[in-house]
Amino acid sequence: MTGCQPLRDLEDIRRIVTEHCFPAGHTRDHDGQVGIELETFPVRLGADGAPIDRIPIAQLNDLLDQPLSGSAASAAPGADPAWTLAGGGSLTFEPGGQLEHSTAPHPGPAGALAELDAVAGILAAALRPHGVALAAAGLDVWTGGRVPQQLTSPRYPAMAAYLARRGPYGAVMMRDSCALQVNLDLGPPGERAERWLVANLVAPLACATFAASPAAGAVSGRALAWQRLDPTRTGFPAALVSGRSDDPVDHLTQAALAADVLVVRRPGRGWTSGRPGWRFADWLRAPHPDHGPPTGEDLRYHLTTLFTEVRPRGFLELRSVDALPAGLRDVPVILLAGALDDPTARSRIRAMLEPYRARLPGLWRRAATVGLADPALCARAVEVWSCALQGAARFLPGRLPPGGVARAESFLDRFTLRGRCPADELRAALAGGPPASLAWATGPVPAPTLR
Repeated sequence: MTGCQPLRDLEDIRRIVTEHCFPAGHTRDHDGQVGIELETFPVRLGADGAPIDRIPIAQLNDLLDQPLSGSAASAAPGADPAWTLAGGGSLTFEPGGQLEHSTAPHPGPAGALAELDAVAGILAAALRPHGVALAAAGLDVWTGGRVPQQLTSPRYPAMAAYLARRGPYGAVMMRDSCALQVNLDLGPPGERAERWLVANLVAPLACATFAASPAAGAVSGRALAWQRLDPTRTGFPAALVSGRSDDPVDHLTQAALAADVLVVRRPGRGWTSGRPGWRFADWLRAPHPDHGPPTGEDLRYHLTTLFTEVRPRGFLELRSVDALPAGLRDVPVILLAGALDDPTARSRIRAMLEPYRARLPGLWRRAATVGLADPALCARAVEVWSCALQGAARFLPGRLPPGGVARAESFLDRFTLRGRCPADELRAALAGGPPASLAWATGPVPAPTLR
């Protein structure tokens, strides 16, 4: 079946979900592959260190031209600005001008974190003379709500139009939020179901532990915005939560059918926003009067518009962590890799958390609002992350950054064991004034080491 042919039945859908989300071809040589996607806010600073505004994409792109002269810039007509870095990573932009560095896959946390630090150092050195700093937090708590949408390729206006029909949270997510996404290997076929399940089970704990976007009634305003955005395409697949099945392909197939259609693309007719309440299952059941029946290509694109807390994309994209400043961001990478890659830790964590599987949506809400101030969440986080850290030290000793285990232990002592999270520090810094809070979110930045 080609991409332009109508979908025939559920088997067609399962096959495409398998190919797109859980492709075959894994070998043991790929175990432990780690990638990181870090989003930051480019903020123009005043002489006192207070934020003035967010720098527009076009201007930021110009400032990056010289320091990234050895990299390849996107030159396709109508394409959004992007840079392909010499080491295989990339720099792209989010609709509000947030800068995203996606590292290349590395054989463990150390390589991915080293790339992140190297590029961060280059960017900071290039932007500092122009009074621009890259602030890392889950929400823009300085200039949020005043930034227009800047990306113009068809996906983003169509997405914005659909989400606007649901409420104000699409604009918050697209223009004023930043995350630190940890990408981990699917693993060999015999381990995929357990890795997928454990990644979802730890998501509320990751949200609570690494929350860094204080807002009214929330430690992670970013996560709260995702929860209110569009419940048909965020959170956790219903089939996983219910425990009806342990098959990841079944979980994603059912989630794709239940999700509303965000956008339809047709050659010669451009992009059309979907509407809330029109599910992909509805489209499959009854051809649309203008767009006809859904095709394989429609389903493949639809899968890219699902934003579950764990997105399978040929790897597992773990999406629960707020953007964090340089001094903190190696900890979630080390702990999540230890939780999933070490078989012993993964099995123990599954046993700890599977009794709470049916409560995942509620735990996620609790994680975003109360965080580790909830004694039950705090106790679970301490137990799970201690197990994950042991797993990382046991399974990934040669692939951890120098001092990584000690920094993770220090983080757990400084925050988790005390029922606190980075949002508590950022909230205190905000009380001290904009310069203090910006200093928290922008430092310390590693010195540039690579070109």
